[in-house]
Amino acid sequence: MLKSFHLRYCFTADMHFVAYRSNPDRAYSNPDWAYSNPDRVQNPVRVISPVKSIILLIMIVLVSCSKKEIVNVPPSISLVSQTGTISSDTILGVNSTMVFAISAKGGSTNLTNLIVLVSNSDTCQRFLDTSMNISSFLVTKKFIKGLDNSEVWTFIVRDKNRLSDSVSINILRDTSVGFSPIKHITSLIMSAQNNSEPGSFYSFASDQVYSLDEASQHQDLIDLVYYFGEDELTMASPGANIETGIFEGDLLDWSLRRTTRFIELSIPAEFFENCENDSLLIASYSEALGKRKAKLLSPGKLFSFKTADLKCGIFRVISTEGTLAGTVNVEIKVQE
Repeated sequence: MLKSFHLRYCFTADMHFVAYRSNPDRAYSNPDWAYSNPDRVQNPVRVISPVKSIILLIMIVLVSCSKKEIVNVPPSISLVSQTGTISSDTILGVNSTMVFAISAKGGSTNLTNLIVLVSNSDTCQRFLDTSMNISSFLVTKKFIKGLDNSEVWTFIVRDKNRLSDSVSINILRDTSVGFSPIKHITSLIMSAQNNSEPGSFYSFASDQVYSLDEASQHQDLIDLVYYFGEDELTMASPGANIETGIFEGDLLDWSLRRTTRFIELSIPAEFFENCENDSLLIASYSEALGKRKAKLLSPGKLFSFKTADLKCGIFRVISTEGTLAGTVNVEIKVQE
């Protein structure tokens, strides 16, 4: 029958260190007996003097202490106080411009994400989520005050180790400030990519429709682009991922591509028709839901939008005609 043996390590009463192989018997429970009777211990390995035993014990302790756990340092983020920026709790009127100077620094590794969350008593929306791979940054971001009476703005930075830091401030609505007037464009006609008259590009600032050649000379103005593509009749902007081959050069040679974002609405037409200030325009747009294209345009559809200049608006499709060389006629109400 095979016997079970165990390698035993122990100190005797006079500080001799004994290592031996035995079955779980008297030798293990009484190391002094094992040291005094080495001939009765099965397979003795080594007996070490008291001085060497103490040295060995010290070495074991030192090695154990040297194996410290590596602690990853998290990133840090703060709002910088600069002229014209917000860095602490404040009160603002609806549609006020809010500028934040955001500073972040990595800890043990590079930064990977900057996230901006805005929450009220009912919802929490992600206004920004941008990726990166840098050690630090100082960036300025611009937003518009919404309709909520109280908002908590939280700025979060994350790193490669999934560690994060955040800073939050409260933005309260100044109820003494009313809503603003709007601009009403009763009819705007644009043509698709194979029709240069009147053109596929529009600017709210100049209130003009441009052909492709003309628009390329006014890249800093273009807010809307109309074309027929994989989503059929589409309203977008130069900053959208417009399909390859729609326009000559695919707008890739443009040095500035402004982005307008859209949300299809399901509100009664009367709401749009009776809108006389920007309250409905602000309420209808959500940063979390904005897309770079208004797709499948057809008469009667309503779309909320926000331009690169942070102007909110709503357009209603009046009529469409044709496809690649067709036209669209829309009615627009937009903040002045």
